[in-house]
This record gives sequence, structure tokens and C-alpha cells, in this order.
Amino acid sequence: MHSIRHARRPGALVAVVSLASTALVGLAVGPAATAATAATGTSAQIQYTTSTEAFTSTATVNFSAIAGETPSASSTSPTGTPEKRIGRPHPAGNRGTPITAGNTSVVRGNVAGETGFPGVTSPQSAAVNIPPAGITPFSDVAPPDQGTCTGPGANGNPITFDFVNDAASAYTTSGSVVWPVTPAWAMFGLPASAFLSDPRCYYDAPTHRWFFTMFTVGSPAPSDQYIAVSQTSDPLGNYTVFGFDTTDANNPLGDCPCFGDYDMIGADANGFYITTNEFSNISNPAGTPFYNGTVLYAVSKQQLESSATAAGASAPSIARYQITADPYGYSADAVGSTPAQSNGPYHLSPSSTPPGGTYAPGTEYFVESNSNLFSDNHLMVYALNDTSQLSAGTFPKLTATELTTEPYAFPPNAIQKNGPLPLGSTYGWHRSAPQLETDFNAVQETTYSAGQLYTELDTATVTSSDSGHAGVAWFDLAATAPTAANPQVTASVVNQGYVAASDSLLYPDMVVDGSGNGYLVFSMSGTSDYPSAGYVAVTGGQPSGPIHMAAAGAAPEDDFTCYPPFATPAVGCRWGDYSGGAVWGGRIYMMTEYIPPTPRDTESNWGTFAWSAPTP
Repeated sequence: MHSIRHARRPGALVAVVSLASTALVGLAVGPAATAATAATGTSAQIQYTTSTEAFTSTATVNFSAIAGETPSASSTSPTGTPEKRIGRPHPAGNRGTPITAGNTSVVRGNVAGETGFPGVTSPQSAAVNIPPAGITPFSDVAPPDQGTCTGPGANGNPITFDFVNDAASAYTTSGSVVWPVTPAWAMFGLPASAFLSDPRCYYDAPTHRWFFTMFTVGSPAPSDQYIAVSQTSDPLGNYTVFGFDTTDANNPLGDCPCFGDYDMIGADANGFYITTNEFSNISNPAGTPFYNGTVLYAVSKQQLESSATAAGASAPSIARYQITADPYGYSADAVGSTPAQSNGPYHLSPSSTPPGGTYAPGTEYFVESNSNLFSDNHLMVYALNDTSQLSAGTFPKLTATELTTEPYAFPPNAIQKNGPLPLGSTYGWHRSAPQLETDFNAVQETTYSAGQLYTELDTATVTSSDSGHAGVAWFDLAATAPTAANPQVTASVVNQGYVAASDSLLYPDMVVDGSGNGYLVFSMSGTSDYPSAGYVAVTGGQPSGPIHMAAAGAAPEDDFTCYPPFATPAVGCRWGDYSGGAVWGGRIYMMTEYIPPTPRDTESNWGTFAWSAPTP
């Protein structure tokens, strides 16, 4: 089956610009009750409703037992049309002025102590997702989003998961395979026909548990979210898989059944969190899906882990927050509305705290950029306060504040170095290599430790050597939780800047330890480079050059997402939705998409590169 999801991305000569700021624009508040009311701060507001969601299914899966599993001859083949994630509509006209940034040279080599190896590839993923005999749909999937998590294996040595859309594998630090490529449907105890998307994974160091998440559309139910939680500290042992319905059939806007797209995960000391972008399966008068804003799901981490371990234990309830308005937009869709307003809160990135880091006392933070506009210079910081309430089944209060930041802009597509296009030639494509989608100017991953939030996004940049390409805007923010004296979250910019090169830099992830030290990882692509894997050192929350090319791409991307009927040359090839990273044992583990020097299959040639390096 041709399966498409949503994105765009990356580079060669690079630059790092550092800006300092402490400007705070305003506050935003919202209710913790079930009524939909808005509270106004100095210059911002948020609106949300709350409800209780129940887990509707549980299953037990042993990861060792399913290793390398493939569909049986009796499996049902995938059906339906490919999903292509739809971003919010952007205003017509100028896409925003690229940000001026300096550039510095790329080092085609690694930092001392780095080790790396090819991870899961398109042919490997397809091989464990082959439809049953006699069924013809393709089993290739694109693009390969990376869910990355690292922690101790059963023997105490580090184990890293490369969880890539519909398949996953696990490796030692040196690249030895400890868990062969295994299909995602088996990981969640689902049929081979399940349409799964957006893998994420997380190792919770204080409780020694592993978490894996994905969502489904259309099978086995209209829309479901799944969480697999390890029953013990063994990453290849038994998991309890929890599922809950995200169809939102009773949404008062009347535009559901819906699905929770682009699930993002986070955790604090008390809770485990998933945010999704809720899209309708119904199209509005403009022909695009209705959009209902961000949905936040919060559940007690300890109760979830206890339920996973104790046979027959009842699953905890889920606190559901439907966030329908903030300063960046509101959701006012309704079936038949003209024109449709589909610009509610989007891509609210939950934070996670790395091993050895310091949790926020009773608080989970989230960061959102204004990706409703082609360019802006603000971020929103949300806080869910007193998260210990989750264990009592009550709703922690959600507040938010808006900050003035460095500007950022919607990134352009990335150019590829010209090279052989064996699939493209079958479509009559004999011109230059098609471009790569870089996606959007939305916040990617967020890390919290000791009062600091570290986050990043793609932006349009221009250096002295070119007229515009995708680069990285990064942010080091200070956040303070609400108190009785000050019931609003407060935040400020500690440091910020850009990383830019003559190549495009795609899908960044700032992977840092509790002191803000680590690496900024991304894909990179340009006129002199095939899609490659790159990174920059980060110290004290601040990236500084040079850019290291961890693995050079071996060819242009040349897969079914580049050509009709799945894409047009004006749109570009699908490329990642996000890169991945994790921290463990004094090393930073990184993964991103590139084109490997390994055999391709007919329809696709993507691969992933996994590497780690000592914390700088």
C-alpha cells in the first residue's frame, strides 16, 4: 500500500547566530472546568473545554515474541486511500521574509567518540509489512518519522529503538541488532491491516518504564490512540497496550468523526501527556478537512504503569482538554460554514525531562509557535499546573503566556543534489532531482529541566551565499509555574538564535541533558549534497558550529511521494515529519532520515541513520 503522511526539509555551509532577550508580552488563562469559557490576560487568551476519556481496550504484547514478525497468509490487506496529513490553511500571498543568518563551514566528519550506523530502511519496513499472497497493494510507507528512545536493556547495557512509521528495530551503541525490524501493528497487538501513523517512544528513567505510542485512522475503529507501556524495566519484555477512541463523535461543531493527527508525547513527575491536532474526516466548503484545534490528553503516569503491571487492574481515567482558541487562532468550523475558519491552536509540543534532569514541581510545560502565519516573532508557553491532581481524577488548571521572540518564517522546500532517479524516469521525470518538503514553522520537540525549556523549529533563512532555504530557529526559555500569589505561568527568553547553512536543514531536534548540553540534529540537503544526516554541538542551551555531517546521503530521494498521483513537482517529495533523539549514560543518541548506500526497492529509497556521541 502506498501510504503517505505529512512534511517538508535540509544542508552544507552553516551559521549560528545568538540573540538574547527577556521580553514578555502577556498572559493567558483558561478554565479547568467542563464549560467552554475564555479568560483574558494582558494580551492573550486561551479557550478550552475538559472531559474525561476512558481507555476502551487493553492487550498484552511480548516484544521478544513478535521480533521480526510478518503478516500471516490470512491477514487482511490494507485498504482505503493513502493518508496525507493536512496542515492548517495559510494566508495567501507572501510567505514571509527569510531570516538573515551568517554561515559557517560544514565538517564532513564527527566529534570525538561518535559512533553511528544505518538504521531501518524502506525495504526493511516493507518486508515486514508485505500484504498477504495474491494481494497487490504496495507495503512502502513514507516519510519515515523517527521515534527514538534509549535506556538500559535487560543486561544493563544501553539499547536504542529506531521506531520508524510502520516498523521498529533496536540496537546497541555500536550498531549491533538486539531486536530485528518488527512491524508496528504487532507492537500494538493490532491486525496487519491497521493504518498506523506517527510513532513516538520514551524511556522514563525514574520509574524504569518504556512507552510507545501511535494512532490509527479507519482501522480497527474510526480513530484510536494507542499507548504501549512496559510491564517491567525490560524493553523487550511484556507490554500492556492501552487504546482509546479519538473519533470525538459528539463534538458540538458537528464536523466529526475526526482523528488525532501528529501525536506528540511528554512526561513530568506525575503524568504522561499526548497532544494531537484534531482533523475531521469531513471536508469543509473549501474542500479541505475541518480543523478543531489541539487536544491534550493527560493521565497519571504512576496509575498507568500500575495498570500495565497488575493483571486485571482497572485503567486510569484520562483528562481530556480540547483547546479551541489562543492568540494564534480559533476553531469555529461547522458543517456547511462559509467560509470555514480552521485556524485553531496547532502543534502544542509537550516537554520531557531527560535522565538526570530536574522536573518542574508539579507542572508540565508545552510550547507552541504561530504557524498559522507565514512569519511571526512570538511563542506561547502553556503550563498544566498541579499535575498530582491526575491521580485523583481531577483536572489540573491550564494557563498560558505569550512571549516576543526572534522572528521565524515558513520554510521553502529543499533542493537536492542531482543524481539518478530510477523511479522518476518511469514517470517521465528526467529533469533535476525533485525538491523535498520542509513542512512548516511549527515547534518540533521540547525539553524541560531546572526551569529551562529548550525547543526549535524550521524557518526560512538566507545567508550570504544563497537567496533562501530552510534553517533552524532555536530557543532557550525560562519558565515559572503558577503559584497562589501569581496564578499564571510566566516565561521569558534566555537565549535564542539560528543555525543556517547553504544547504537546507530539515526537521530539527535539540537533544540535551539536564544542563542543556547535547546536540541539535537534523537532515540536510542542497545542490552539493544528497539528503544527509547532520548535527551541531549544544552547550548551555546554545548551539555552536561547526555543523558535522554524520552520514552523507548516497542519492537523491526518489520515491512514490515525489511523483503523480501522490505529488506534483510543485509540492515536492515527502521528507520526515520529525527527527529523534534521546539521552542516556553520558551520551546523546540521535536519528534522522537520509538516503543510505544500501539497496532500494521499486517504490522507495529512504533510510535512517542512528548515531551517538559523548555529551559535550
